[in-house]
Amino acid sequence: VVVVLTGLSCACTNSKESESEIKTVEVDLNKALPLTENVQSVDVMTLKDSETGHLPGHLSKVVFRRDSIFVMDMFKDRGLYVYNSDGNIINSFVNKGEGPEEFLDIRDFNVTSDKIILLDPHSDEKLMFLDRDLNFVRREKAEDYIFHFFYDSKNDGYWFDRGNIVHEDNDSKLIYKKGSGSKTMLRTPENLKNITFENWHSFAELSGDSLLYMPTTENGVYLCKSNGAELLYRLDFKDKWYEFNKNDRNESTVNLWNKIEDEGYVNTLDILSDGRNVLHTFNSGDRHYVLIVNTDTYSSRLYYLTEEEHENLGDAVAYHKGQIIFGVPGKLVKVSMKRDSDK
Repeated sequence: VVVVLTGLSCACTNSKESESEIKTVEVDLNKALPLTENVQSVDVMTLKDSETGHLPGHLSKVVFRRDSIFVMDMFKDRGLYVYNSDGNIINSFVNKGEGPEEFLDIRDFNVTSDKIILLDPHSDEKLMFLDRDLNFVRREKAEDYIFHFFYDSKNDGYWFDRGNIVHEDNDSKLIYKKGSGSKTMLRTPENLKNITFENWHSFAELSGDSLLYMPTTENGVYLCKSNGAELLYRLDFKDKWYEFNKNDRNESTVNLWNKIEDEGYVNTLDILSDGRNVLHTFNSGDRHYVLIVNTDTYSSRLYYLTEEEHENLGDAVAYHKGQIIFGVPGKLVKVSMKRDSDK
């Protein structure tokens, strides 16, 4: 799936309503259903140990491509790991170091038909290209202060997410780059400048060649288009969403995060997609929530996990063929939810 951008031409949405109309998805935490009581089926995949002794200790991002499963660990045994559909490891790229074929850090990756692109944000040449066998190919420069990226393979362009970092008057939040040219698609709102809590994911692909973008510290989801990013829908958490103000910039990131978490506001809001529907996960109080949004009708289903259930299942790391994929070191748990007609 790619974004349709022919020399920065228009991309389309699956919405049945006017593109200019912003949808609202109401999220009432009091109406959330227990996830474990609404499960249709569960399939556990064990990820077998690597013969090299490397194993992802944190499933930071998981991508399914045909018969291969790509797993990134950006915290513990940092690197990229590839498994087959049976959970057997095929290959890994764990070249940490300061050499041209090594990474200092790894924060995101994209998979195309013929290559893999890694984001090494603390290197001068931040984009590292590998072939599908994980052999090093080359490096390229990219924008500064990148948190996530999406590669538009059809047009050989990049969407870069810079969070809310404002440096030397550069307040670009979302940038599209193609060749030697780049364009600011979204700017950082005044009340959010330099307030950034890193998301696990910023971009989500939909069928029909559409790309969604959810900025950090915001409760809106944007449709990436040729002339900018259009707000597609907003999640209305009522009084559970923290409204940031300019004074928050005077607080340390840790203190501000603790304040939001301790007072029960929605935090760690994330976005995933299976190509048709969007999956949002977030925390509030002592519960972990899973919200499924139908992007045709904007109807939604909200579930929750207790702290113990969340710890056992792990975070939702992917949304694939209608299944929520939870992950903890050594296993992926594929969960299919009951539909209304099944209850």
